[in-house]
Amino acid sequence: MRIIGIDPGLGATGIGIVEVFGERCTHVHHSVIRTRSDASTLDRLQAIHDGVRDLALRWEAESGAIEASFVGENARSALALGQARAAALLGLAACNLPVAEYTPAVVKQTVAGYGRGGKAQVGEMVRLQLSLSTVPSPPDAADALAVAITHWAHSRHAGLH
Repeated sequence: MRIIGIDPGLGATGIGIVEVFGERCTHVHHSVIRTRSDASTLDRLQAIHDGVRDLALRWEAESGAIEASFVGENARSALALGQARAAALLGLAACNLPVAEYTPAVVKQTVAGYGRGGKAQVGEMVRLQLSLSTVPSPPDAADALAVAITHWAHSRHAGLH
């Protein structure tokens, strides 16, 4: 089964795709969908939607996972994140993929063993778990792979795989 993990963001949306073979999870692809800050919000959201949809189709994803919203103190940032999440979710929906959502703390706990781990720690654990020679870059892509790994781990424990 192929899982596409999404780390949403209006400026950079991380994409991570893993392949699951029984008890093994292997790296397939990682990238980032970047939008220009001088583009209209509508154009940026369309780019995220289309990018997620196109990558899910190209890499034949069978399941999707996305990082759930983190509500900080900055309302503008929270709104932009919510809009990016919605665009990514609609991109996955366009492919008729089942989608699971995981909070940042659950992703960090699952991948790094600590719910408050930093980006560097999560990236290193993704590298180790997927047997990669280097930490996936940029960090948004490593985070997206962590979301996909989290979905694999939670699905496995729930008996879905």
